[in-house]
Amino acid sequence: MPEKSESFSLQLQEQLSKIEKRDWELWILALAMVAILMIGYVLVILPAIFLGQHTIFVQANMSAPLLVGQMALVLLFLAYLAHKHIQVRTLRSQSITEALSYQVAHTQLLLDPLTQAFNRAALEEIIGREIKRVHRKQGTMVFLYIDVNDLKKANSRFGHLSGDLLLTDVATILKNCARGSDYVIRMGGDEFLVALVDTDEPGGEVVKRRINEHATMWNQDSRLPGFNLALSIGVQVFDGDRSFDEVLAEADAKMYAEKTGRSSQK
Repeated sequence: MPEKSESFSLQLQEQLSKIEKRDWELWILALAMVAILMIGYVLVILPAIFLGQHTIFVQANMSAPLLVGQMALVLLFLAYLAHKHIQVRTLRSQSITEALSYQVAHTQLLLDPLTQAFNRAALEEIIGREIKRVHRKQGTMVFLYIDVNDLKKANSRFGHLSGDLLLTDVATILKNCARGSDYVIRMGGDEFLVALVDTDEPGGEVVKRRINEHATMWNQDSRLPGFNLALSIGVQVFDGDRSFDEVLAEADAKMYAEKTGRSSQK
């Protein structure tokens, strides 16, 4: 998927470059026409200037067909420039429209249709880009691996439609607790991953606490009687020293440990 995105970007750059070249060619033609007219005008008045004449008298013998033909050529040339300019503007608009359409379609491919969070396919493109940025800036990023506890019980008791609505609500909670620069990814089933950009472990714990507070508020106004929303969350920092898979496995292990602890307390 990243290769397709880069390929489209290169094609768009080449197309826009060709359009800009055609635009410059039109400007050169227009300037050349103006230059020719100016040269003719200067050639007419220059002798009079050198002779110190205050009044310039120009007399030309030209047949009517020749004059009409010259005027027609000038008008045709102006019409040609206008036509080509419209074509260039149309091509530029089409290129921009295609770029926007591709971007929308590409984004849709990275979104989970149920929760409108990013899907697992977005991991390679989005997280890969952020990991490169962490390496380049020597920064940190925090991952929250999240599991929705007892989702199967909710599906069995209230039906899969209610379970889908529950997942949608969880995704909304995660988005509301994260910043606009962070990423909420549905890993599949009842698991989510939140990537907190430019955040340290204490910052990750703050977001975790905020998520649990929102889950508590959801329970106070629950549409599923008798069901208590609980989220098991594993927090792990990525600083570039280890691979993404290793950090993700540690976040998953912390999430599982918290989930197991909750089960043993019931």
